[in-house]
Amino acid sequence: MGRHRRDLPLLALLLLLLLLLLFLCLAASAQTLQSDVLAMQALKNRLTLPSSLDWSNADPCNWPQVMCTGNRVVRIQIGMRGVSGTLPPDISKLTALTRFEVMDSQFSGPLPSFAGLAQLQVLFLNRNNFTFIPADFFTGMSSLQAVDLSYNDFAAWGIPVSLKDCTSLQNFTATQANVIGQIPDFINAKNFPKLFAFQLAFNNLEGGLPASLAGLTIQILWLNGKAGNSKLNGTIDVITSLTQLAQVWLHSNQFTGPIPDVSNLKNLWDFSLRDNQLTGVVPESLAKLPNLKRLDISYNNLSGKVPTFRSDVNIIKEGNPNLGKDIASPASPTLSTIARGVAAPLTSHRKLSCIAKLMMTMSMNKVVNFPSEYFPYDNIQERP
Repeated sequence: MGRHRRDLPLLALLLLLLLLLLFLCLAASAQTLQSDVLAMQALKNRLTLPSSLDWSNADPCNWPQVMCTGNRVVRIQIGMRGVSGTLPPDISKLTALTRFEVMDSQFSGPLPSFAGLAQLQVLFLNRNNFTFIPADFFTGMSSLQAVDLSYNDFAAWGIPVSLKDCTSLQNFTATQANVIGQIPDFINAKNFPKLFAFQLAFNNLEGGLPASLAGLTIQILWLNGKAGNSKLNGTIDVITSLTQLAQVWLHSNQFTGPIPDVSNLKNLWDFSLRDNQLTGVVPESLAKLPNLKRLDISYNNLSGKVPTFRSDVNIIKEGNPNLGKDIASPASPTLSTIARGVAAPLTSHRKLSCIAKLMMTMSMNKVVNFPSEYFPYDNIQERP
């Protein structure tokens, strides 16, 4: 009996130690990981913040527009808030980061490598003044689903091989981002089985549309060019195998050959082929597409009779002198095409989100359903 009494203080001490250990563990878990704190402080030191973003607290998990889970920083969403500055290389140390959004801001300088951010899902860097993107930028981003690099002053860059690591990619957008070179063969269904938006408008791409594109589940395809010597060329036959296409912009390039049979593109509603060197007739399959709303075939070398389209289809066909005539298409560019020389001016620059219009139209036609969170607000101008 006396022995049991002597054991009581020892048991109480052990219990007290266990409670103290539990308290210390809970306290440690409530504190932001030190490496994240240091990385966030490095970011803060590079930025000029508006008064609405008070980042004075010692713990970045208490900063506005920063979200943490447990003791890790998982979201930084400071786009469209007047923030300026540069990005430090310490960004790559935020290994739990899932969203990074700085769009429509005043960032400048080179982008640091984001290599190793395996949890990152959404990356919006569009509409800034970034000047350089490293070749290893996308290395290890196996969870990346959406990236927008549009409207930045990058030094000329090609689509890097490191993009192959982004096997979860759904939206790749780099409009007017000084992308050069050919569309690489690794843009294929094996590497990107979920890709539905591939937007590279207003760049300096060259070469043909690679056969590797066949079988992709792309719904939005923007490859329209701009004034200059570098333009895409060859035929557009590969689009017939992209059966999910809804919006296709191939205008202002140097594509040749006939418009292919598009009868299997049942979802297609917007098809722009203007300012190319396409020949032959307008195929009957175009007129039979059930969801087609807009077709621009202006300023090509098309000829022959135009099939009858539904009354609600907006067809733009000027600049084809032999269109409507039952004669063979000329082999050389028409005088009207030569006179134009460069792409037609934009018909509208309203800052109305074309993605929003696309989603509304497609919803009305019950064609596609894609997540709006993968498109930054107002990330494009209408019809580049």
